[in-house]
Amino acid sequence: MGNLTTAFCRRRQVRVAMFGLDAAGKTTIPTIGFNVETCKVLNAELTVWDVGTRDKLRPLWRHYYQNTQAIVFVVDSTDRDRIDEAKQILHELLTEDELMVSMIPIAVALNKRDLENCMSKEELENKLDLRSIQQQRACEVFLTTAYPSAEVQSEITRLMEWVAEYPADREEGSVPKQKTDRLSSYFWQPLMKMKNMMFE
Repeated sequence: MGNLTTAFCRRRQVRVAMFGLDAAGKTTIPTIGFNVETCKVLNAELTVWDVGTRDKLRPLWRHYYQNTQAIVFVVDSTDRDRIDEAKQILHELLTEDELMVSMIPIAVALNKRDLENCMSKEELENKLDLRSIQQQRACEVFLTTAYPSAEVQSEITRLMEWVAEYPADREEGSVPKQKTDRLSSYFWQPLMKMKNMMFE
């Protein structure tokens, strides 16, 4: 038991923020404010913040940038009507000062690959203008779905491992992190604001 506890404590903590349009498939439950999940991948413990993307909540995104070490941006591969909106939000997100300074790596998940009407990887890369992002920061593309086959499940695993490993490669040259308590304003301030906005 002691050995297990020691091994757990030695895991590197990686804070991940996950964004994407509503209904892109980030979670099966609509995000009113945020969902938080923790998972162990390789030698890291990922804390993934699934951030709400409704219009009223977007001004609060900045509260999640502090200490974020990686971003996952989820795109609905079948939603041709909103792909331009997804592109706009993605590029606006990455021009935020906090994310520009540290050049946080981003994993782009092209979701719903199990549906026949999904756009090709090449088409989505072009429509999202991912090449311009890749010229500025680490940006990897993954094909995912809520109902994964063995092939897609492997891709989800690859995404999680990439997110877990990449921040380790940049830790020495990264911007120093501010120390925050687990129940600091990082958690409670956006939560309370979101709650108030949703029930105005």
